[in-house]
Amino acid sequence: MRKGLSAADVQKKFEEAGFQVTPGDSGSLEVKKNNFTRRLAPDKSGAWIPVGYPLFNVRGLDCELEDRGYQKFWFHRGRRFPAHLKELKALHQFEQEVRFILGLKSL
Repeated sequence: MRKGLSAADVQKKFEEAGFQVTPGDSGSLEVKKNNFTRRLAPDKSGAWIPVGYPLFNVRGLDCELEDRGYQKFWFHRGRRFPAHLKELKALHQFEQEVRFILGLKSL
């Protein structure tokens, strides 16, 4: 994504792609789609990038993905919920969409 875009420009791009966008703290934005949330913020050069980890809403809790070697879990303040294959695929799709809209390289 071009450097120097305003939060309103970024918000519009994500809303056009079907995301729900809310302003965050310190000039950041939170983008949500299919129970996944990602925080975005401008870096020092002014380009918008993902910040922190993507979150998945499980039973009303925003959980991070935790890898325990033999299995992945959704983790929130000491509580773990097993991550299912369809959720992991949906997370991958969500991350790809976010990166595509931001114009970031994907592997």
